[in-house]
Amino acid sequence: MNLQMSFKASVAFMLAGLLGFILYLYFFVGFNSMYEILEKINPFEYSFYYSLTIAAILVSMIFYSMTWYELLKVLSLNLSLRKAFLYSCVGNFVDLVLPLETVSGELTRLYLIQQDVKNDVGRAVASLVYHRIISISTTLIALIASSLYLIIAYNVRMDIILFLSTVAICTAATIILLLYLSLNERAAERIVNLLIRIVSFFIKNEEELASLKEKAISDLSVFHRAVVSFGRNPRILAKPFLYSYLSWFSQLAVYLLVFYALGIPWIFYCVPQMMVVFSITLAVQTIPIGFPVGLVELVMTYLYNILLGTSPAMNGLATSLIRIVTFWLQILVGFLIIQWLGIRRILQTESFREKQNLVSE
Repeated sequence: MNLQMSFKASVAFMLAGLLGFILYLYFFVGFNSMYEILEKINPFEYSFYYSLTIAAILVSMIFYSMTWYELLKVLSLNLSLRKAFLYSCVGNFVDLVLPLETVSGELTRLYLIQQDVKNDVGRAVASLVYHRIISISTTLIALIASSLYLIIAYNVRMDIILFLSTVAICTAATIILLLYLSLNERAAERIVNLLIRIVSFFIKNEEELASLKEKAISDLSVFHRAVVSFGRNPRILAKPFLYSYLSWFSQLAVYLLVFYALGIPWIFYCVPQMMVVFSITLAVQTIPIGFPVGLVELVMTYLYNILLGTSPAMNGLATSLIRIVTFWLQILVGFLIIQWLGIRRILQTESFREKQNLVSE
């Protein structure tokens, strides 16, 4: 029931944010100005380069799932790359639809992977936690590097520096918190005990509660050992970090290609500026208090106005086209995969029942 309410509230916020951004474009940018830009571009060239953005986002999603796949391999958890990709898309869908609950994607993947890893829940959680840490670290390093370049090379206003610093600090704090809970077994155990106390209000059967607590402590011990194995041999994280950066750069290509498709060939000389905007867009969606739809678009448009100097109409149009690929397309892909997985599991269940009936006969 709470999940349904959370989903409905998130959809309502999403639609409200989208409406707010549309109103911003209407009153402060102007649809006519955006239409004039579209009239001037070559439709065939635009279609070609914009189609490349779709390919780039799919490549980014593949590398993102490969990052998790490598972590699973390191922990000796058998999951095919195809399933890692499907589960990652579903988790990404949940993260995008529930932006204020940024751990929802990990919980969704944990639920999906349980049938594949059976009783190895602790190691599965470790793979998900470190996947999140690697993804956030990738964004943070790129944000710091590009921000420093801008501050040194350009006369950046103080309010922009403060904004960049705030985003970087919040992102770093998220990484530190995750690492602290991962490495400090006592702190993690206190959280488990707190969760058990909360669950005790709903489960009155003491035997069931004791069994649940015993399993949770056991999984926590397995999780901690898996995390320690990463710390003892950090070189095993080289491949996951490589795939994470390839995913990051593939998605950055979407931003560059959209501006290029709109007739801005010099955009490739503004890679640091684009890296800043892209890093902030990712960072504000991965910190615990995620930015909802509408606010992300406003931040992107505002930063383009300052960092690129292009017209508000160009920035508003580019932001809209970028978000269609990086947000709405990913939601569509995730939704279709959820439907496919649901139908497949129903068919598998029906097939299993038919076999049971044949055996009983």
